[in-house]
Amino acid sequence: MQTMSSATDFLPPAPAVAVPEDAENPGGFAHVPALDGVRGLAILLVLFDHLFWANNVTGNRLLDVMSDVRESSYIGVNLFFALSGFLITGILLDTLATPHFLRTFYARRSLRIFPLYYGVLILLLALTRPMHFEWNGWQYFYLTYTANLGLWHGGLGLGAININHFWSLQVEEQFYLIWPFVVYRVRSLTWLIRLSLMACAGVLALRIGLVLARPHLVDPYVMYSPTYACADNLLFGCCLCAVLRTGLREKVLRISPWVAGSCVAVLLGMALGNDGLRWQKSFSIPTFGFSLLGVLSAALIAMTLRKGSPTQAVFRNPALRFFGKYSYGLYVFHPTIARYLTVPVRAFVDAEFHSKALGVLAGALIAGVASVLVALLSYHLYEVHFLKLKKHISYGT
Repeated sequence: MQTMSSATDFLPPAPAVAVPEDAENPGGFAHVPALDGVRGLAILLVLFDHLFWANNVTGNRLLDVMSDVRESSYIGVNLFFALSGFLITGILLDTLATPHFLRTFYARRSLRIFPLYYGVLILLLALTRPMHFEWNGWQYFYLTYTANLGLWHGGLGLGAININHFWSLQVEEQFYLIWPFVVYRVRSLTWLIRLSLMACAGVLALRIGLVLARPHLVDPYVMYSPTYACADNLLFGCCLCAVLRTGLREKVLRISPWVAGSCVAVLLGMALGNDGLRWQKSFSIPTFGFSLLGVLSAALIAMTLRKGSPTQAVFRNPALRFFGKYSYGLYVFHPTIARYLTVPVRAFVDAEFHSKALGVLAGALIAGVASVLVALLSYHLYEVHFLKLKKHISYGT
C-alpha cells in the first residue's frame, strides 16, 4: 500500500486527524480556500446558464452572443462533479484507518445534504393538495434519490416550482453509495487510479453507444443525467486526488496548466463547429467533449493547488469563496425563484424601456439577488443547525 497524505491542504504530508476550524465542518478537515472559490465559479456558471436565457436569434448582437455562450455554461455542473469527487476521495483516503470509517462518512454527508434536500421535498408534499400539485409518481423517485434514472416516467406538475435540477444531487448521492466501498476495499492508490481511468473509459464507451442509438431513445437526457452517463466527471476528480498522493504530485501540478489549455483549445474547436457546446444534436460533444470537460475540471482544480500561482490567487478571492460557501442553497432555490421573477421583470422593462437586452439583464440580476438572499436565510436559519451536529460525529472518535 502506498503512503497517503492529508486532505487538509493537499500540500505537505500530515497525519489524518480531525482539525477544528469553522462552523460548517466542525470535527472534520479544514477547507482549502481556493477550492471554495472553484465551487463559487461552478455555481456562477450554473446561475448564468439558468438566469440569462434568451432566444438564439433576437436581432440584438449582445443577446445573441450571450445566448451562445450561455448554452455552454452548463459546464458548471461538470466542475461541481469533479470537485466533489476530488474532495470526497481526499476525506475517504485520510480516514481509512479511523474507527467507524464508513459510518462517520455517511453520517456527516447526510447532515450536509439531506436536511435541505428533504426539507424542500417534504414541504412540497405537504403543499400538494392546497397547491394542486401533480407528482405522477415522481415523488417516489425524488424521495429515493433516483429521479435522474426515471426518464421513462410522466412529467411533474408543480406549476412554477422547479426541482428538475435535483438530478445532479442524485448523481452525487448514488456515486457516494458506491465509491466509499471501492476506496475501502482497494486502498492501493495505484489501483484506485487504474480503476478510475478504466471506469472513465467505460463511461465514454457507453455514451458513444447512447449517442449512436439516439434516434431510438425516448428521452435525449438518457446520455446526460443518469449516473452511468456522467460518473466520469466525478471519477476524474477522484483520480486526481489519488495521483496527488503519489510521487507524481509535483509533475501533475506543473503540467496542469498545459492540460487545461489543451482541453480548452479542443473544446473551442468543437464549439465553433457547433454554435457552442450544445450537445443535444452533436456527436463529439456528448461523447469525447464531456470527457474533456471532466479532464479540464480536474486540471483547473490542480492549478488552484499550485502554491503561490495566479490561479490560486484568483480562486482565493472572497467574492468567489462567498458564492462557494452558499452554493448549495443557491443551487436548490434559484430555478424556482427565476420562474417567479424573470418573466414579469423582463416584461416590465421591455414595456417601459423597449429594450430586450436590458430586460434580460434586469431579470437575471433581480432573480440572482433574490436567490442569494434566500440561500443566506436558508443557510443561517436552517442548514447551520444541522451542520453544528457534526461536532458529535468527528473523524478519529
